[in-house]
Order: sequence, then structure tokens, then C-alpha cells
Amino acid sequence: MTLTQLESFLVLAQRLNFTQAADDLFISQPALSRMISALEQELGLQLFYRSSRSVSLTPAGRAFAQECPRILDSCRAGVDAALLAQQGFRGNVTVGILRDTFDGNAVRIHQALARDFPQIHLSFLELSHSDLIRALMAGEVDAVINSGEALPQEDVETIILRRDRQCAVVPAASPLAAMRSLRMEDLRDESFVVMSRTSSLPGYGLVWKMAADAGFTPRVVAEANYVPSLLMLVACGVGVSTLTDNLEHLSQNMVSFIPLVGVPLSCHALAWRRDSLNPSLPFLLETVRRGLEKGWA
Repeated sequence: MTLTQLESFLVLAQRLNFTQAADDLFISQPALSRMISALEQELGLQLFYRSSRSVSLTPAGRAFAQECPRILDSCRAGVDAALLAQQGFRGNVTVGILRDTFDGNAVRIHQALARDFPQIHLSFLELSHSDLIRALMAGEVDAVINSGEALPQEDVETIILRRDRQCAVVPAASPLAAMRSLRMEDLRDESFVVMSRTSSLPGYGLVWKMAADAGFTPRVVAEANYVPSLLMLVACGVGVSTLTDNLEHLSQNMVSFIPLVGVPLSCHALAWRRDSLNPSLPFLLETVRRGLEKGWA
């Protein structure tokens, strides 16, 4: 049963005249007759009484004619929805975000996408720093909002959302807390609290790289699986650490974030695979680019 058959049946049910109905449909009368006969055969129903002088609806035909507009509307809505999905205007996008933190850019992206493309549903998947890139490369998410780590450029594209300053994180009671800025070498004699390898291999590796560039090996005395736990250990005086300044709001003023000079800024970026087949992803990227151009106004 096709949309053309349903539309032809409905026109004939209204006209009750094969010649007039065929003219309305811009087809020949024999073609209309064949179409109606095929529909009746497929349904196993007689829809019309036919004679040489008149055409009328059978009881089954009258019942079917009452339902036909609803069936057509439903079919057309389904086709429209399928076209929107194929073109990406309707669908789902999943973005991986760093767990245990509040990302204002994620909020702005969600709000802008909901406003501009309301039929695209954006969901977030909370992951550890280490799992963000793994999930992206495995196709478990369509994109990620990632900080710091260099991505394999042959497979991934990025949009820079912001750049964050690396800071030394020290106990509020430490003499270092009074400094306006520090260099990594100023932390040579300090004990370090770092993110664990399993939860944030990039964060763990960055501490070692920055220390190596400053000419020393960090003395790591504790590892944390979550940023709030790391901040708590620093506040307790277990050691110092390094984090980006956007995480300072999590510290409840119990530690001090001191800018590190001579250390590259950390990129906070939206990253996605070049070979993504999700037709809705380009609309997310368009939303992000437009938002950045307008300053998320």
C-alpha cells in the first residue's frame, strides 16, 4: 500500500466518479482503475460498488475513507521526520565531558543548540580525562570537550573553546600562597599530589613534563582519582599540585592557585572525528562556531 494509492482512493471516494478523479490526479482512468483494484486486492476488501452508471462506497470503503486522512497525515509526518533525520536536522548527538567538574561551555552549547535546532537532542557522557579520548576514538561519543591533551590530528579536528592558565596549587597556609606568580622550578623541593594515571594519564604526564622542562623530577607522595579529592589533599598539606585556573572555584578558598609563568596555556577544545557519520554533528559544530563568534551572547 503506497501513499499514491491512498491519495487516489481518497480522491475517488470524494468524487465517486472515475473520470473526474483521474483528471484531478492527472492520470488516465484505466490507470486509476488498476490502482484501486490493486489496493482492494492487497487489503482483501471491496472498497467500491461499480456499475456502468455509478460508483459508490461499500461499508468497508466508508470506514476506510474515514481513517484515510489520518493514515496519510501519519505517513507524511513519518516521511518528513525521516528526511529531517537524514539531513541531520533531527537526531541525537552525544558529547563526552570531564567528570567531577562544571563546564560552562557545555551549558552554553546545550542552550544554543536547543534554541537553534530544537529537534536535535544533545546528551553528555561523563568520563575521566583518560577515557575521553578513548571513547571518541572508539566511536562511543560523537565529540568530546577536552583539556590539555594533544590529539591525533590525522583523525581528529578541534575547535578551541578557551585557553586556560596552568597554576601551581598550594595549601592556603604555605609561604608560596603569598606569591603572585611562580615558575615550575620554584616547586623543585615540594612534595606533589597528582591525578592518577588511570583517571587522567594526560594530567599525570603533564606534571612530569613540566618538571622535566624545569630540570627536576617531581617527588610524588599521593595520587587522586578526582579533582576535588586532589584539592582536598593539597588543602590538608600533603603536597602541592598543578591544575588550570578554571578549576579554582572547586577549592572553596582552602588552597591557592598561583599562575605558573613559562608554561604553555592549556587548550580547552571541542574535538570530533573527521570520519563521523552522524548527520546532526555538523549542526552542533555550526552552533559552537557561531556562539564563539558572537561571544555566546
